[in-house]
Amino acid sequence: MVDNVAYTYEIIDNESDARLCAELLAEAFAMHNPMAVFHQMSAQQYYDEFMWPILKEVYDERLSFLARYRPSGEIVGAIVADDMYSHNQKHPYDPISGPQRVALSDLMQEMQDLFIRRDFGQELKPQMVLHISVGGTRASHSSKGVATGLRKALCVHARDKRGFQYAFVQVNNEATRHIYLNKLGGKEVTKIDPSTWLWKKKGDGLSCPYRGYKDGPIPNILVDLVHNENI
Repeated sequence: MVDNVAYTYEIIDNESDARLCAELLAEAFAMHNPMAVFHQMSAQQYYDEFMWPILKEVYDERLSFLARYRPSGEIVGAIVADDMYSHNQKHPYDPISGPQRVALSDLMQEMQDLFIRRDFGQELKPQMVLHISVGGTRASHSSKGVATGLRKALCVHARDKRGFQYAFVQVNNEATRHIYLNKLGGKEVTKIDPSTWLWKKKGDGLSCPYRGYKDGPIPNILVDLVHNENI
């Protein structure tokens, strides 16, 4: 456990907390995430299709964290992570498989494949790259350092307790991007603009599902956990 005045940052280690964290993430995304707003999906849809399945699969790796407000005990933030090596073993990129229901899933997986094959520049091994899937903070606790504290607690734990050397994340929220680049010292290694991205797995491969998206490119961000004065 990592303490920070009014908040504690803890490993998500049981199903009860994991479900509460998935609910929080679904609500935060449905209300504030630019891509979620574009999709016009409800918090319940996000919970059922994304947040709970993602967290259910990985929370027993004990790499995902929650932020708890000390005075009330309420969970006010969460971040989901796993080992990129094992994640890629479970969900390898297949360029000829059928499309996923939501185009963003294919876009993110395509970008992750580019990172592994081209941008990382070395062989991916177990417990080498921390794969951060999703994070969010309850709106009433935003601008209080919770989002940064949560991510730092995760990165410190992954590095010091589990031996991870890097953290990898994809973001489509400018505030979150600022944290990873400016507060955690991350570097953008690839950027793709969803508004011009072609959904190769859909139909004739010329579909552009995010043509009207106006919130800018989505980057792959890599954080060096070892040689980093910010963490």
